[in-house]
Amino acid sequence: MSNTQPARRLNLLCALAIASAATLSGCSWLKHDAESLSYVGAENISDREKGIPTENTEREGPTWSLETLQAAENALAQPPLSFEHAWYLAVKNDPAYQAALSGRAAAQIERQLGRAAILPQVQAGYSRRKITGLQRNFTALGTSEGELSYDSTSTYIQLQQPLFNVDRYAQYKRGQARAQLGEAEFAVMEYEAAMRLVKAYLEVVRAQGRTRLSQLLVDSLEEQARTQATLYELNEASSVDAQETEARLAIARADLIAAEDMLKVARRHLQSLIGEDTPELGNIDTLNPAALVAESGGLVGWLEKASANSATIRRAHANVRVADTEVQRAVGRHLPTADLVVSWVDADSENLETLSQASNTFQAGVQVNIPIFSGGYDTANHARSRHLRRQAEQELVQAEEVVAAEITRQFTAVEGGALRIEALESSVESAEQSLEAAKRGYEFGVNSNLDVLRRQDRLFQARFELLEARVTWIDAYASLAAAAGEPVWAVVIALDNATGPQSGRR
Repeated sequence: MSNTQPARRLNLLCALAIASAATLSGCSWLKHDAESLSYVGAENISDREKGIPTENTEREGPTWSLETLQAAENALAQPPLSFEHAWYLAVKNDPAYQAALSGRAAAQIERQLGRAAILPQVQAGYSRRKITGLQRNFTALGTSEGELSYDSTSTYIQLQQPLFNVDRYAQYKRGQARAQLGEAEFAVMEYEAAMRLVKAYLEVVRAQGRTRLSQLLVDSLEEQARTQATLYELNEASSVDAQETEARLAIARADLIAAEDMLKVARRHLQSLIGEDTPELGNIDTLNPAALVAESGGLVGWLEKASANSATIRRAHANVRVADTEVQRAVGRHLPTADLVVSWVDADSENLETLSQASNTFQAGVQVNIPIFSGGYDTANHARSRHLRRQAEQELVQAEEVVAAEITRQFTAVEGGALRIEALESSVESAEQSLEAAKRGYEFGVNSNLDVLRRQDRLFQARFELLEARVTWIDAYASLAAAAGEPVWAVVIALDNATGPQSGRR
C-alpha cells in the first residue's frame, strides 16, 4: 500500500463533502440569500431596510439608518428639543432599545434554525488506526500463530434527508412562529421605550414649566416687596403689608429652589435615554388637544385599532402559534419517520476478515423508524404541550381584555383632559382679571395687600394646574396610541404638531 494513498483519500473526502453540501443546499442558500443578509447589522437598520416582513408592514412609516439618523441629528440639533428629535436620539442611544434590537435580530435566526430541520444533513468521517498484535488460528492440524502489524483506514460520507417526519416539520414551523414572536416582543419593547421617553420628556417639561412659573412668581413678589418697602418708608402702607409680602416671597423662593432641583433630576433622567445633555425643551403652552381628539374616531375606532394592531395582542397571538407548533412536535414523536440515506464508504483492511483488502461501497435506501415505547415521555410531553397551548389561549383572551380596558381608560382621560384644559384656560384668564382688579382695588383702598397676595397665589396655582393638565393629557394620548398599536413615529410627530411648531423641528 502506498504511503500517499491515505492522504489522497482524505483529500477526496474533503472534496466530496464540500461538493455535496454545496449541491444539496445551494438552492436554499440562494433562495434565502436576501433574508440572510438582512440580519447583518440588525441593531443599526430598520425592518424595511432589512427586508424582514412584519405583520403591519403597510402601516410602517419612514425608517432610518445610522447615517440618516446622524443627518437628522445635525438638522434637528437646535433648541428646543422636540418629541421627534428626542425619539431619533433614543433610537440611537437608549440601551434598552438597543437591547431590544439585538433580541429581535436573534429571534429572526429562529427561521434559519427551523429550516435546518427539514434540509439534508451531510456528515463525513475519516479514521486511520495502527493494528499490532498476535493472531492465533485453530485448525484440525493444530494451532498456528502470526504477528499482526498493519494500518486500517476508513473514509465515509453520508447524506440523510427527511422524507416523512412530523417532528422535523413542526420544528420548521416553530422557527417561523418564534421569529414572529420576536417581532411582536420587539414591538412591545419599542412601545415601552417610547413611553419611557415620553414620560421622561414630560417630566422635564413639567419641571421646566414649574421653574419658569416659580421664577415669575418670585420676580413679581420681589417687585411687590420693593413697592411695599417704599410705601412703608413714605408712611403710605403698614409694616404688616411689607412683612406679609416678604413672608410670601420667602416661600416662593423655597418653591423655586425645589423646582430647580426637580428640573436637574428630570434632565439627568432624560439624558440617560437620549445619550447627550438635555437642551432646552419647547413649552406646551400652545397645546391644542381638540384637533387630536376630533381625529381619533371615537372609542370604537380606538378599540378596533387595538384589536388589529396592539403589540400586546400580537405577542399573545404569536405565543399561541408557538404553542401550536409544540403540540405538533409532541404528536410527531408518536409517529414513524422515514429518511433517505445515501452513503459512500472507502475502507482498507477494515478488520481481520478484510485484511489487506480495499473496499469501495455506495449505499442508497430509505430508513424507517417506528417508535414503540419511550417510558411514557412522549405521552406526558403531549399532555404538557396541550396544557401550555390552553394557557396561551387564555393569556390571549386576558391580553385582549387588558388592552380594551387600557384603551377605555386612556380615551376617557384624553377626552376628559381636553375639556379640563379648556376649563383651566378659562380659570387662568379669570384669575388674571381678578388679580388685576385686586391691584386696582388696593390702589384705591378697597382691597388689602393680603387680598392681592391671595389673588396672585390663586393665579399661579391655576397656571400650575393648567401645566399639569397639559402634561397629563399628552401622557394619556401617548399611552392611548401605544395601547392601540399606532406607529411610534406617527405618535411623536402628532405630539409635536399638537404642541405647536418648534424651532428644533424640520
